Parts: sequence; structure tokens; C-alpha cells
Amino acid sequence: MAIKTTPWIVGGRTSSSSLCRLFCLPHSGSGAFQFASWKNLLPEVLDICPIQLPGRENRLREPPLTRIQTIVEKLASELTLHLDRPYLLYGYSLGALIAFELVRELRRRKIQAPLALYALARRAPHLPQHDVPVHHLPDDMFLAEIARRYGGMPAIILQDAELMRLLIPVLRADTTALETYVYKEEDPLDCPIYAFGGNFDSTAKEKDLAAWRFHTTRAFELKIFDGNHFFIRNNQQSVFSSILAKLGQVPQLVPSDR
Repeated sequence: MAIKTTPWIVGGRTSSSSLCRLFCLPHSGSGAFQFASWKNLLPEVLDICPIQLPGRENRLREPPLTRIQTIVEKLASELTLHLDRPYLLYGYSLGALIAFELVRELRRRKIQAPLALYALARRAPHLPQHDVPVHHLPDDMFLAEIARRYGGMPAIILQDAELMRLLIPVLRADTTALETYVYKEEDPLDCPIYAFGGNFDSTAKEKDLAAWRFHTTRAFELKIFDGNHFFIRNNQQSVFSSILAKLGQVPQLVPSDR
């Protein structure tokens, strides 16, 4: 069954003959458009399902959500309608934290775990936050601190007043969600976790990424790429190769004629 029309899943690729669905959760301040090219770069065995949170792109008129648990509960209710086949979760930075809590929420609803969780550029969820909260700061101070933490923002965006007017509320809401998150201990997940990071990312160092291993009863693997918080910009094909290599080990995703 193909994905039904929903504002939560935008710009992907689905097919009645696919073997698995890849749900993709973006980093702070971003939306589903981040994954627009993926349908042309990944094999058709996968449905590509970019998640669109409120407050951005085609959902610009909706207020952005500021609490992880609210996002997760709404998203779980929506995705339950689209889990008629095996699925994977991919989350980048904020998206990784949402994906982790989403698996836990689905488990509470007695829904099968994903085949794997890919957590990129995000420290393990149980680790304490060391950065001072900034979501309440005036715009100029807020943007300066975000740029310092995550490696800057392209000048072409910073110089576009209209774009910044649209971006700041979303970025502030996403930062609020991160900074108000409170980890609650539960059983580890019953799915493999693959953590990817950049060797120059001060927000998710190798030891912080390695701590994801405590959140799964299944396989865990850590892979470090060359780059900062946004290492995927220069390593997209390598990230894809790492994802596909793992999928080749999953019996459910091996076509029956092979």
C-alpha cells in the first residue's frame, strides 16, 4: 500500500512494491526538503518518507512544536497508519532524538520496532546537557550562539531578511525542544542502532556517540566521518553506502528472486 496523503510526509517516493520504508527526520531549523534528492539517490527497494514537522515549508502557517514529547505523540499517531511494512528511522541531530523517543512511544503502543535506528550528529539521549540554554535569547544573540555551536550558517541565508524572518521561529522552537528535553529511563530498544558523527563536531563527540550502545539490546555500530556537525554535506554518498551496507544484512530486505 502506498503512503496516503498527509502533511507529515512530504516530497518522498513510495511504491506498492517496495520492501521497506525509510522515515527521515531533519535537523533543527530544517524540513522535509532536506531529503528531496534522496528518492533519486537510493534504491527503489526503499520508500523514502521525509518527515515534515509543523511550522516549516508547506506547514509554515502552523505553529512549530516546542516539546519533544508533543512532537513524538503526534508523529506516532500519524505514522501508525503507514507501518504496514518493515521500516527504518533516520534522524539527524534533533531528528535523532525525536526518532529515539518515537521508537519508545511506538513500543508503548505495542507497535513493532523498526529494522534499525540511524542516529546522526546527536549525543546519546541519556547524557546530560552541558550547554547553557539559549532559546530565550534575543535574535542576534541566539543566532550567534547557534552558529558557534553548530558551525555557522551560510551567508546567503543570513543576508536574506525575509528568509531569516521565517527561519528564526522554527530554529528557536527546535532549540527549545532540545533544551527542555528530559530523558526518562526505560528498557533499551529492540532494534539495532547505528550512530554516525563528524570528527570535528563538538556537540556530539565520539564518546558521546558511542554511548548510544546502551540504548539497544541488538547490534550497535559507530562510524565517524570527516567533518563538523553537518558532516553529511561532504559525505552524503558515504553515509548512503553505510546505510545500504547494513540493509543488505537484513533478510526481510533481500528480494525473493535473489
